[in-house]
Order: sequence, then structure tokens, then C-alpha cells
Amino acid sequence: MSKFVKVQTQLRDLSLIKSALDDLKLTYSENANFVHRWSGFNGQVPLVVKVRNAQFGLRATPAGEYEVIGDDMQMAVIRPELGRIQQRYAYHAVRQATAEAGFDLVEESVGRDQVIRLTVRRWS
Repeated sequence: MSKFVKVQTQLRDLSLIKSALDDLKLTYSENANFVHRWSGFNGQVPLVVKVRNAQFGLRATPAGEYEVIGDDMQMAVIRPELGRIQQRYAYHAVRQATAEAGFDLVEESVGRDQVIRLTVRRWS
């Protein structure tokens, strides 16, 4: 029998989450109803994301972060995608912070290990 699970994340900015999902070409619905039939959870969440044959919700916690909610039987599909979402989220967060600090992107590369390397510069 499946169980309702919550996974804590460090995702805080909904617009950056949506940018990450768009980059990865993942389908999502905003302000959608998420239903977990086995636990009886039924509620509106800011985002419901569809990944292959699985789906999960993202909802805000009192601490201001977004947690992933879903079915434990689908976590094998969701966890790798969550890692990719977190990487793209971090990419957009860094780009936003460096732009706000007056830095311009000079170079961007992705290594064989899938690590994204950014070179930024600020002219004074």
C-alpha cells in the first residue's frame, strides 16, 4: 500500500522553480488540486508537476520553503527529477543574484559530470 510522503527542499522562490521546470520541459499546473487517494489528502497546492507516469505537488511550509508531496511508490521516478530541478533552480538563483550585484555572465559550461560552471565579471 502506498503512503503519502513529504520531502523537504531548499526551494524558496516560486518563479525560480517555474523557470527550472520550464528549462527541463516538465509539465506543471499552477494552483492545482493534488489528490493522494490512499491517505485522503486532497488540497490545492501552488504547483503540481507531472514527470513521466508520476506526479507530485509543491506546497509552501511555514518556514517559507516548498516541500514535495507525493506517493512513496512514485519516488523512484520523482527523486532523480527533483535533483535536476534543484540544480536548475540553483542556476537561476545564482544568475539572478549575480545580475542584481552588477555582474555579467562571461562564460557558461557544463562538464561531463553535469556540473554547471559560470564565469561572471563586473566592470568597475
